[in-house]
Amino acid sequence: MKIKLLFAALLGTTANAYASCGSSFCAVNTHWDTQGLVNDEGVRADLRYSYAKADTPRVGRSKLSNDPALAAAGDEVENLRTINQSLNLDLDYAFNPQFSVALGLPLVKRDHSHTIADGLGGGTVEQGDFSALGDIRVVGNYKFESGSHHSGSGVRFGLKLPTGSTTWEFQPGATGERSLQPGSGSTDAILGAYYHQDLADSPWGWFTSAQIQAASSTRDEYRPGNETSLDVGAHYAMSPALTGLLQLNAQLKERDTGLNANPHSGGKSLNLGPGLSYAVAAQTRIYGFVQLPLYQYANDDPAGSPYGQLTAPWSLSVGVSQIF
Repeated sequence: MKIKLLFAALLGTTANAYASCGSSFCAVNTHWDTQGLVNDEGVRADLRYSYAKADTPRVGRSKLSNDPALAAAGDEVENLRTINQSLNLDLDYAFNPQFSVALGLPLVKRDHSHTIADGLGGGTVEQGDFSALGDIRVVGNYKFESGSHHSGSGVRFGLKLPTGSTTWEFQPGATGERSLQPGSGSTDAILGAYYHQDLADSPWGWFTSAQIQAASSTRDEYRPGNETSLDVGAHYAMSPALTGLLQLNAQLKERDTGLNANPHSGGKSLNLGPGLSYAVAAQTRIYGFVQLPLYQYANDDPAGSPYGQLTAPWSLSVGVSQIF
């Protein structure tokens, strides 16, 4: 295998780009087999930690304060923060050079706080947190035959399963809103396509990919909005052990719908993600990168509420990958 960046797919989050309480994760593309960065048969394992703190209220492109003074007594005001953390164990098995299957097992940790307005300009802070299994994903990857070892293309297809809980209680006796839950409660279909190319006699390579995730089966009057992503990236071999990585990631998240959906949901973003990878052994690499938003747009409330969604000003992912 060429000395390049080795990552595994981010299969466990799911992470909405936006939600009313800011349940967002890093959106960097880590499907490294679709980028031409891994082509070995057998088993690959990846353990990755991701962090995002959503503490910036936004409607459209504008930042807000979500001032409790504008709310009536008893209203829930999302003016504080949601800290999203995940630990993903991803296992990828390549049956042959053309076909592989990946299993993503996510552990989600979320800490959320907001204010219950008192109608007098202030309010009471409520806080809740959990650590729980999220929604598991099973995704296949089929690579088309290529006449050149410098390029490749293929399709990804699979399911996000409703394994995560949807009944976590934010406060005793009060179930947290659906966008905060460990799982969405839906079975989602995943379909994507990609193309990658290494530049001949050069340390540079690049890729582009697109993917859509759409709920095919839902429950409890809640349907998560469809998610579409488009990624463009490049990698550069600085040395036999060190590789630089840069990505541009666009996301579109439609509104959640149903009686249990929050009207403050959905949005779009464009993010820049620089990263590095270092080979600590022949089959082992550590990696990390930061994602910075170039453009963020959060859907408003159709009913005209003055409050916005919580969005994250940056996110972080670090991990270790191993080929067996």
